[in-house]
Amino acid sequence: MVLIMLSSERENPPAENSASEPLIELAGIGKSFPGVKALADVSFSVYAGEVHALCGENGAGKSTLIKILTGAHEKDEGTMTIDGQEVEIRSTQHAIELGIACIYQELSIAPQLDVAKNLFIGNMFKNKTGLLDLKTLYRDAEEILVKYIGLDVSPRTPCGELSVAQQQMVEIGRALTRRARVIIMDEPTSSLSESESETLFKLIKMLKDDNVAIVYISHKLDEVMQISDRITVLRDGRNVLTSNTDDISEDQLISAMIGRSLENMYRKQPAEQGQTALEVKNLTKANLFSDVSFTVASGEILGFFGLVGAGRSEIMRAVFGADRYDSGEVRVYGSKLSGGSPSKAIAAGIGFATEDRKLEGLMLKLSVLLNMTLVKLPALSRVGVINRRARESIAGDFIDSISIKTPSTLQTAGNLSGGNQQKIVVAKWLMTDPKVLIVDEPTRGIDVGSKSEIYGLLVELAQRGVAIVVVSSEIEEIMGICDRVITVCEGRLTADLRTAGLDSETVLSAALGNR
Repeated sequence: MVLIMLSSERENPPAENSASEPLIELAGIGKSFPGVKALADVSFSVYAGEVHALCGENGAGKSTLIKILTGAHEKDEGTMTIDGQEVEIRSTQHAIELGIACIYQELSIAPQLDVAKNLFIGNMFKNKTGLLDLKTLYRDAEEILVKYIGLDVSPRTPCGELSVAQQQMVEIGRALTRRARVIIMDEPTSSLSESESETLFKLIKMLKDDNVAIVYISHKLDEVMQISDRITVLRDGRNVLTSNTDDISEDQLISAMIGRSLENMYRKQPAEQGQTALEVKNLTKANLFSDVSFTVASGEILGFFGLVGAGRSEIMRAVFGADRYDSGEVRVYGSKLSGGSPSKAIAAGIGFATEDRKLEGLMLKLSVLLNMTLVKLPALSRVGVINRRARESIAGDFIDSISIKTPSTLQTAGNLSGGNQQKIVVAKWLMTDPKVLIVDEPTRGIDVGSKSEIYGLLVELAQRGVAIVVVSSEIEEIMGICDRVITVCEGRLTADLRTAGLDSETVLSAALGNR
């Protein structure tokens, strides 16, 4: 069995779990970057067989702490011990050799390699002649896929053909093959369906029973409360709380994270709805979605809910013109759009904040200024010359109005927290003065404080008469902010429901195809 192999064949098996000796302990950790004190006197420990959740808003210092633990950054101050022995982790490879594995939110899959080779990359089996032992490789890969991560694919399938959720499970399986004593999971369920998340939680339980330590990072606080044994909260690069999970409520956890109570998270307010702003009729694309029809009125917030792979994002990409469709039509205030043309959609007044802000929403290596004003450049230019003063002015106004935290407009977008990156994406489209704004997973991977601010911004836009479409896999989000919800299952719309008085069980049932 793979898990027996992981525990019994380690070169340095973990000590017995006891309150006196953590498996890993960090004490007084400090780290500075030019102009920024990222961590100050941070202490953190994790015991064998424990799930220790690390929580905090984006920018709180979680990523910096994890990068120190995995050898990506060197600490400036403090000590780190493993099994009571002080260590200096010199590199990411050194961390792996010490038994520390990290599953990052940004996947590190090699799409051209098959599943088995991705599972065992850097740890391939060789036979007596020194050649790759493919028989053993595929046999052990099959065991991991079937018995431990519940992924129903062939180990010979190229990873580039898998969905994002399936690639995430392959990442988790890779950590198992490295005989990790500590597994760090950074937003591991961000791309997983409910059933896939349950499979992950069962796997975490098996790892705990095998005496593996888990560091769990997630903005989904219900998950944190469900699976963790202890919780540590960072705020502004400092420890503000470490507690047994049973001794703290979710409200107390939120207050510790943001430094204040968070009341009225969704800020839902009924807006006066006007005429039909967006009308979609019989939109169809073979093998993706079929006969999709819906409308959104000005001032209305419409939710699109469905499980991973239901076709929600594909529908919205077609509406925006990013992908062509086979038949049907899209109208904005009665005017028909030709498919496959984002520029025409933008000109008609549609804005589209895509699901993946890092790959499609932003150019991470460019400045905040360039990212925010990119779509607005034609209006800020005359005979090909950009009005720099106007560009700076409008960017500054949006930074102030939606509270983007950045040292300057020249800061590289990739250096900002996830919440601030998401605000830049939204600001980019707000600069176009949209009549219809589509936001796909608007709060994925951002902290609760930023979530509340995004919700407030969407409600404010609806109050101003913008038609909003929110695509989300979180029922609470849909129920909390939307006036109406449409459910999607296997590329078909299965229900159109008013959220007032609606229960989440009805929404989930419709999303599963039960009318």
